[in-house]
Amino acid sequence: MAEPASATQDHREPPLVVDLDGTLLLTDVLHESSVRLLRNRPLQVLALPLQLRAGKAPLKQFIAERVDLQVATLPCNEALLAWLREQRGSGRQLVLCTAANDKFARQVAAHLGIFDEVMASDARDNLGGEQKAAALVQRFGRGGFDYAGNARADLPIWASARRAIVVSNDQSLVSAVQAMEEVTCAFAPPPPRADEWRSSLRLQQWLKNLLLFAPALAAHQVGDAGALAQLLLAFLAFGLCASGTYIINDLLDLESDRLHPRKRRRPLASGRITIADGMLAALALLAAGLGLAGLTSGPFLLCVLFY
Repeated sequence: MAEPASATQDHREPPLVVDLDGTLLLTDVLHESSVRLLRNRPLQVLALPLQLRAGKAPLKQFIAERVDLQVATLPCNEALLAWLREQRGSGRQLVLCTAANDKFARQVAAHLGIFDEVMASDARDNLGGEQKAAALVQRFGRGGFDYAGNARADLPIWASARRAIVVSNDQSLVSAVQAMEEVTCAFAPPPPRADEWRSSLRLQQWLKNLLLFAPALAAHQVGDAGALAQLLLAFLAFGLCASGTYIINDLLDLESDRLHPRKRRRPLASGRITIADGMLAALALLAAGLGLAGLTSGPFLLCVLFY
């Protein structure tokens, strides 16, 4: 596997084109801005399905017009960023090319100060996949650029590039790109560890749900298998719903957490766990918790819903 080109390469190297979401950033700008919209203007979230019917580009524009992000706090792939700065220092042209909305792409580029050019989605065109590949070929010619990306949507872009930089732990994706051309894959962050998921779930907070067993202990019903089974279901229901709620709170507090000296290291705030994975986990935990609560009893389900 090829190693990254050194910072001493000559100035005749072709432009280095870099994707934003999941590549330069350990997060996704659309997800970030959607969460921000949910926090600041929750009623406008109801309009998103209608916007999506018009296409991804109008959806991103709709959100960008209503949301501001603190781009300086967005988590970056620091290893990739350091290499890009070396490339920039050697005189190489760097281009940020992303399907993210133009507003956020230009804000990130201005903050980092290393890009010569920005290509991004606008209100009409979503610059991703085949459309991004066509735009880059038109701008630089086939094989006239190197490309750093992270997803299968980037395959047509790598196919049009001279060299691929794959920022991913997905070995099947790496193999697919290797089958097309020379690959540099040195900047993929490791997947989240089990302890990072545990810290996001706040499993230690489940201990307070042991209070559910207090009435059974006081009534000397601990030996009643039926009552104990119901209590265990109730305990799990409360715990699962609590963990789902903690994750949602962390998602809504991303920007404030990133400004905090300790909370910025939380898995969601640091980008170690993605917003998409966090939201899926939260919904699954809440669904499982409410399902167990329903198996316990109708009144208990109402109690958990109120909680």
